[in-house]
Amino acid sequence: MRLFFFGSLMDADLLRLVLDRDAADIDHAPAEILGYERRRAKDESFPIIVPTPGGRVEGRLVTGLTAEDVARIQWYESDDYALRPCVVKAGEMRHDAYVFQATASLEAEGIAWEFEHWVAVEKPMCLSLAQEIMSHYGAISSTELVARWPEMKARALAQHFGEPVALPVRRRAGGRRR
Repeated sequence: MRLFFFGSLMDADLLRLVLDRDAADIDHAPAEILGYERRRAKDESFPIIVPTPGGRVEGRLVTGLTAEDVARIQWYESDDYALRPCVVKAGEMRHDAYVFQATASLEAEGIAWEFEHWVAVEKPMCLSLAQEIMSHYGAISSTELVARWPEMKARALAQHFGEPVALPVRRRAGGRRR
């Protein structure tokens, strides 16, 4: 299965943590998806893509994932994202692939999400949060994870940015607060 990553999963450290294995055997190449823009999800540190005529989002075309890898990525992405087919351009070639697109549970902020900014500012906090999320993989239900999300995020923010942070509570049916 080919996946198109456009956000934090482009980072090798995060991908290794989510997969719980060395990702050296996974092929990835620069690619882009046309007709979208990458925006920051409202009140979050991760992106979503939104349909935009003439838009273009750079990312990575990833192949070599196992079924278990995809299951782990889906757990990490939660019900906030649904796997959808897309066409990805890598060099002069076009490839059928899948992308995690935001469900109605997420809204876009009016600002672009930049990978370089995420790496420089938010990556350490997100790695801590991802480690806690993935520690529950296969051990609790997604409903239980949804209930724990606000506290998990508050701990990660406090650990990396110093003081406890008051978080806006965003409730939604069936999706994890991410």
